Amino acid sequence: MIMEAYIEHMVKKKSTIKDLALRYFFMFLVVLSVLAALLLMYPPVLVITVGLWAIYRYLIYPLTDIEYEYLYVDRTLTVDKIMAKEKRKTIATYEIDRLEILAPADSYRLGEFKNRELKTVDYSSGTENTEDMRCVMIYEGGLKIVLDLTKEFVKIIQNNSPRKVFLD
Repeated sequence: MIMEAYIEHMVKKKSTIKDLALRYFFMFLVVLSVLAALLLMYPPVLVITVGLWAIYRYLIYPLTDIEYEYLYVDRTLTVDKIMAKEKRKTIATYEIDRLEILAPADSYRLGEFKNRELKTVDYSSGTENTEDMRCVMIYEGGLKIVLDLTKEFVKIIQNNSPRKVFLD
């Protein structure tokens, strides 16, 4: 019997040193150009200031403040990318029927997949969480997907595909 289920989970991606350096560098440039615009009262400097602020606000900040939302419904796992808590984009949809295995990243069950050439996609937070478990999903067609899932999330998928989903 196939049960229909619905669950969603949100994961905040940890900002890397590179992300933070880029953000602070652009903030420094914006502040510097504001000071220059105030001191010089020269219109082109004001245009540069507005341009730098726009680049920071609409490009740099959204690309360095990312959250992933996992949504499981009707035997389909959808991953959405949320940038700066404003822009949402569905980046992947996976059918559970095409799943080869879903297990914790440190599970012995993933041993047979270590020597395979797999394209890796990481939708995790980038850190080890105590409340979430780092899981690896091997998907048909040579794709390895890294996710941070709760035990409840994994259990719901396991109820619909018990031979492919493991908690050990």
